[in-house]
Amino acid sequence: MINLKQKLLRLGLNLPLAPTPVGAYSATVRSKNLLYISGQLPFKNSELIYKGKIGQNLTIEEGYEAAKLCALNIVSQMENNLQENNFKRIIKIEGFINCSNSFEQHAEVLNGASDLLSKLFLKKAGHVRTVMGCNSLPLNAAVEISALIETY
Repeated sequence: MINLKQKLLRLGLNLPLAPTPVGAYSATVRSKNLLYISGQLPFKNSELIYKGKIGQNLTIEEGYEAAKLCALNIVSQMENNLQENNFKRIIKIEGFINCSNSFEQHAEVLNGASDLLSKLFLKKAGHVRTVMGCNSLPLNAAVEISALIETY
């Protein structure tokens, strides 16, 4: 993950502290060459920034930004759990969107995470993904994203 801090600075972003779990689980689990990252909420240094439902009291643009923040937290978890040259690629992300019943632009919201990961990791960010709408999420978070990372 060489030059990660430089790329973040060019994008005007800082890597937040890796959030601690909000329940009885591990933030990450390593199994052979895979790093599983639990669902990350849009926390920035212990403060939940985006709360509520997309399409009700939050816009698609706010959802996009919430997804970017979740992706930054995924990267922060990676930084805490991988050595410098241990990262191979992102395999999959799963996005959960706290949204109104009639909301249909889930993919646009999750693009916030996919776009940011692509800017940071280029070809190594080419991932599959699943996105779904939810009636609620922990702490009334707007978005939650988990990830599967392949390592060397």
